[in-house]
Amino acid sequence: MEMLNKEEIKHFLDSNEVFDIVTDISSLEENKEVQIKRTVKTEGEKGFSYVPKMQENCFYEPVARDERLIILGGGHISGYLCEFAARSGFCVWVIDEREEFASRKRFPDAQKVICGKFTEVLPKLHITGRDYVTIITRGHSCDGDCLYYILTHTMPGYLGMIGSKQRVQSQFALFRERGISDEKLKKVHSPIGLSIGGITPPEIAVSILAELILEKRVHRSGEIVRTELDYDVFWEWIFGDKSCAVATIIKAEGSSPRKEGAKMLIFEDRSILGSVGGGLAESKVIEKGHEMIGTGKAFLFSFEMNADVAARTGMACGGKVTVLIEDVKR
Repeated sequence: MEMLNKEEIKHFLDSNEVFDIVTDISSLEENKEVQIKRTVKTEGEKGFSYVPKMQENCFYEPVARDERLIILGGGHISGYLCEFAARSGFCVWVIDEREEFASRKRFPDAQKVICGKFTEVLPKLHITGRDYVTIITRGHSCDGDCLYYILTHTMPGYLGMIGSKQRVQSQFALFRERGISDEKLKKVHSPIGLSIGGITPPEIAVSILAELILEKRVHRSGEIVRTELDYDVFWEWIFGDKSCAVATIIKAEGSSPRKEGAKMLIFEDRSILGSVGGGLAESKVIEKGHEMIGTGKAFLFSFEMNADVAARTGMACGGKVTVLIEDVKR
């Protein structure tokens, strides 16, 4: 087995570049030992894929850093949104003009907390189509300034602004007079969040996060990475120092709870990081993974669970998964 070049991977991650890990598997015969070889493809290269897929004997696994959520405003709603979003896999940046609101103590789950005038900070954020932006500042004027800047520059993949329908429509009317097209204004999620009747700051934060997840998992298309890969699991796999085995779903059929790209690490004490679906299938993967630690080998494991087996083992889902289980060289 060939392990990936850590420096190369770190360079891609630091530069926020999307890449594929391509795993060439010697045989797709199930429940057998296999040989694997890995290479890396970057965006633009022939064969690059934004979704995990098996193509002939190669598994294409797209990797990207957690998608960035930029929260403009450091108030109460933002505090809850930052916490919930970080736990849901977003890389959160918080910006506020007030020092007492733009503090690491207030936002311990944020990757970055920036204090500065919104109009001065926004150009430095280099917003792209992969970003999510929520505008929840201290007042209507600041909200409007932020929204106008974003609408006149590169649009993020998601843009939402808090506010009543009446205030938002008044703001939009002013922007139309300034030359902002209806096409762009229609892309603004406002009032922000799904309509769940939320009143308190945590409830409103939940409604916003629900809309972000809906956008991420359902509505987004094009050059967007779609995978079940957990970035924390990926980081530990590549850069960790503990002896372990790694299990990766390379094929999922039926109603299996996790799909292609889901990854789990199995350590010497049988503890795990990540999941390949839970239940009986996962317990068998853990046992096999524990056997693989230190062997330098890889194994192609398959597990099929029909409705009867699923019911007897307390699983809600049936289906079949094929998992590549391999020793991680340290």
